[in-house]
Amino acid sequence: MADLDVTRADAVLIGGGIASATLAAMLTELEPSWNIVVLERLHTLGAESSDGWNNAGTGHSALCELNYTPQDVDGSVSPAKAISINEQFQVSRQFWAHLVENDRIGDPAEFIHTVPHMSFVHGVENADYLRRRHEALAANPLFDRMDFTTEHAQLAEWAPLVAEGRPVTETIAATRSPTAPTSTSAP
Repeated sequence: MADLDVTRADAVLIGGGIASATLAAMLTELEPSWNIVVLERLHTLGAESSDGWNNAGTGHSALCELNYTPQDVDGSVSPAKAISINEQFQVSRQFWAHLVENDRIGDPAEFIHTVPHMSFVHGVENADYLRRRHEALAANPLFDRMDFTTEHAQLAEWAPLVAEGRPVTETIAATRSPTAPTSTSAP
């Protein structure tokens, strides 16, 4: 490592997580002759934010991240940031598809696993917010597979451990997106 001369690099990326790996792959596609250096202070790559325990190893698609749909003072829920985040995720999927089609990476089934995304809240105000969030997002094709429920029986099907032991009198709400949107052709 002492012989590393970053002054001769065309690009120096800090951190060996998914963001640097993706940027390095993109730069390699755009500028194959560049000397790209990735610096990581830890003993392994992707051990901080990209780590499965810290970030669930997911690509952010805004299907369940409530912070991407803020509630305004008038109670309305803006879908703009969630839609933007999901659009960015779809571009990532297109890039991965390009890499697969050009034999730059292997079979995506080895490392991309679509799983259901779910948000759960309890309490009257939170349930009302989640209902309004669902209404704001469901009209968009990126979120059209998102389901909403306030039913304890449905919650028990979606997330048995979350439902277990909850009194049926408790006000709950949940959204669930069973898979990624079908409107893309990416992996």
